[in-house]
Amino acid sequence: MILFTTPTDSHTLNMAFNNHIIRFYSNNAANALYAEIAGLTTQALRLYPAPNNTFFFNFKPYVSALINRDNFEDTVQPDIISAEPDSFVYNVANRVFLQRPVSIKIFLPGGVQDTHNVTLSWLAGVQQLGDTEQYAVSDTLVLSPHKKDALNAYYLKYWQGYPFDIPFYANVTGLTLKNETNLLAQTFPLGGYGSRLFISDGRTDESLEDVLPLATGFNRLRIMRNQTESNNDKFIHLEKMPYKCGVYLKWLNAMGGYSYWLFEDTYSIDRATKQLGELDRDNSNLADTLARTTQIGKESTDTLKVVAELLTEDESRIVQGILDSPKVYLFTGKPYAQNGYRNWVEVTLKTTSARIKNPRQPLTNFAFDIELPTRYAQTL
Repeated sequence: MILFTTPTDSHTLNMAFNNHIIRFYSNNAANALYAEIAGLTTQALRLYPAPNNTFFFNFKPYVSALINRDNFEDTVQPDIISAEPDSFVYNVANRVFLQRPVSIKIFLPGGVQDTHNVTLSWLAGVQQLGDTEQYAVSDTLVLSPHKKDALNAYYLKYWQGYPFDIPFYANVTGLTLKNETNLLAQTFPLGGYGSRLFISDGRTDESLEDVLPLATGFNRLRIMRNQTESNNDKFIHLEKMPYKCGVYLKWLNAMGGYSYWLFEDTYSIDRATKQLGELDRDNSNLADTLARTTQIGKESTDTLKVVAELLTEDESRIVQGILDSPKVYLFTGKPYAQNGYRNWVEVTLKTTSARIKNPRQPLTNFAFDIELPTRYAQTL
């Protein structure tokens, strides 16, 4: 029989980018030969025992590679049709969720084997030291930061005229959203363990508000699994903002969903250039020489300097996530028009530090430098 000093629990939703370590041994023999773990790679992984006859294994290197199949790229192409509620929901389970049946075997002298089979699940997220939240496979989650001191509530901010979605994790076939601000509700079908509910693809004549109207300002959305209210329901405090100009960014957050923010229209753009070098062409007489060298060309890069001012603590919890994100996109489409993933361009956050909380000041300002892709140029 295989015994575990750290448990393997089929009901726990583990984080793919944190250590997931198991330690185990057999109580049938004092000298195990080796162990094998199957279900993660095409061939079983072989382990050899420590001097105390126990085995150690960390799932993280394998799971983090399996769950990140597309380098975190967002290629979801929404096609919203107001008369069809299911057109607002897109299944992204293969990008945010991984579940594998894992077989653990210990090989003992005399051809004896001990076997333990378990199904393990992971979310494409990460937690930090001090995070106390533990999630179950059966949970319903919004893949976004929690509101302060509220494990069942989330804060989101949506600007009209820009694409925006709510990312969910749920192992049910449908969720009902009830807007407790106006008492209207709508049920949406889900296709798996990870879904994105698009409020808008940029258009206002085709948006979630056609089936679930939103009030300008705060909307309290209740997330119900069985179309009836319960004590286990989650809540979204969704703030609907009118259209304004600015720099619109989205990024992969720590829970594996995408967060959005419209930065102020008071941005600036700096362009940095550098010479790529020169070639020697001093091979003619003085009278026939126009130049002794030929320039290869230049390379140039633009940097956006954006700011987000006077953010509340809930707003700050969203925006500060860009500092750790491995994938940041800049919106290049047109507001109030249908937009898809081709209307976003991947950019780089150059800012390496930011103050995320001020002493004796409840509001926070952020200033970020966003480096755009290197510009194309005429070169030799």
